[in-house]
Amino acid sequence: MTEQLFVGFHHFAMRTPDLQRSITFYEALGFRQVHEWTLPDYGIDRAVMMQAADTKSWIEIFDLKASIPMQGRGAKVGQVIVTGALAHICLTVNDLEKACARIVEVGATHLHGPENLGLGQPEVSVQNAIFEGPAGEVIELLQHVRFPSDLPGSA
Repeated sequence: MTEQLFVGFHHFAMRTPDLQRSITFYEALGFRQVHEWTLPDYGIDRAVMMQAADTKSWIEIFDLKASIPMQGRGAKVGQVIVTGALAHICLTVNDLEKACARIVEVGATHLHGPENLGLGQPEVSVQNAIFEGPAGEVIELLQHVRFPSDLPGSA
């Protein structure tokens, strides 16, 4: 039997022109802010992680200045590249090293990482890597992590 490396959907990430407005909007939909951080090396002045009411998925929100891997290809030759709000999808993995090898084996293109990042206060240590999927989608693989304010029962 093959070891199950990919656990499930973790979060989608988005950029927004009005971070607080987006936070307020998702709070109204039942999400709650569970962590916040800055990463100046990536142009991130403020980012937040918001947990869904079912405690099994999250939304990661950045402002527009965040320099993060994003999809941005035109659909037709000569079409202007437009980057929308969706930045990437993220999958939780049990073993980042093995999952990185597997995703490349099945056709993804390696873009960045693995790397270790310290996010926010209290600091949350995350291990991740970034890939491009077969349709050009940006996929983050994230070693299983819990944020300080996650509710019990979180993935």
